[in-house]
Amino acid sequence: MRNPEYPIHPQFLDRWSPRGFDPNCKLTEDEVSTLLEAARWAPSCANDQPWIFYREKNAASRALFLSFLTDANQYWVKYASHILIVCAHKLYSDDDKPNTYHAYDTGAAWMSIALQARHMGYYAHCMAGIHEDVIAQKLGIDTEKIEVLTAIAIGKLGSDENLGDKHKSQESPNARRPQNEFVIFA
Repeated sequence: MRNPEYPIHPQFLDRWSPRGFDPNCKLTEDEVSTLLEAARWAPSCANDQPWIFYREKNAASRALFLSFLTDANQYWVKYASHILIVCAHKLYSDDDKPNTYHAYDTGAAWMSIALQARHMGYYAHCMAGIHEDVIAQKLGIDTEKIEVLTAIAIGKLGSDENLGDKHKSQESPNARRPQNEFVIFA
């Protein structure tokens, strides 16, 4: 059960990361563009907007993107409507100095996608089970300048019938640690 300790907007309680996607749902190009537009407006250090989102364009890139995922993710992500690969510029665009906030800022862009997805009736599931080195090689990413961070599966909520027992047991919104475990008065 999701019970906030203090009143918050319902959008935060409604957002969760399912694995059981509806294989019959297909996002339109405009819907994917709307999700990426939400990311565009995320806050970032010095307004540098370091995020990069690789999106599939056809069946071949879809198959390639699936190959970027670990086996534990491939088996359920194949039912999602869309996959994004998330990267970030490690250097500031104006002076090539290290941007130590690149991943933090890209996380804000990811959250913007997740919340926009829910407003549109979709779910987004961000995952760490990816092959960063394969992604960099296949997409021609210069890892001295760009960090491969994660992948996002997006789609409509479906059933859990295509999930293994472990994932079936996790297929519901989960709880959060109480504030007293992560807020420190100093």
